[in-house]
Amino acid sequence: MMKKLFLVFCFTLLVFSGGPGSAQDSLDPNAAERLALAQKMHEIRPINIQVEDIIQQMAQRYPEDKRAVFTTRMMEVFDKKALTDISVKAMADTFTVAELKKMIDFHGSPEGNAISEKMPVYQGLVEPELVKKIDKALMVIRTGDPAP
Repeated sequence: MMKKLFLVFCFTLLVFSGGPGSAQDSLDPNAAERLALAQKMHEIRPINIQVEDIIQQMAQRYPEDKRAVFTTRMMEVFDKKALTDISVKAMADTFTVAELKKMIDFHGSPEGNAISEKMPVYQGLVEPELVKKIDKALMVIRTGDPAP
């Protein structure tokens, strides 16, 4: 169960922090501007808060008396500065100047902020179904028979 939750957690991080693709070449004259915009975006919506939200969601799957220990241990694993540096760089490498400006406009607005705050609720509703679908797919792959 922990492995599945960790996989969902990693998938969520990938989705919301950018991916391996690059919007521009690293020699692009806009690289410094993209980096500055990515840092501004992280001031509005820090990756650490997103990680904490995800960990809190994951903790709900544990008995109440084990949640605090789980949350504390998970947060101890993360080097917040390193995670922020990775996320800022990934964002700067992935998105264009125009895209970053739109992200800042959106997430800096009251509506964008409200949507961002509701995303963990949305993810909490979708995650259990996603885990079920992943389990079913894994069962088919392992046995050739669909899970019940």
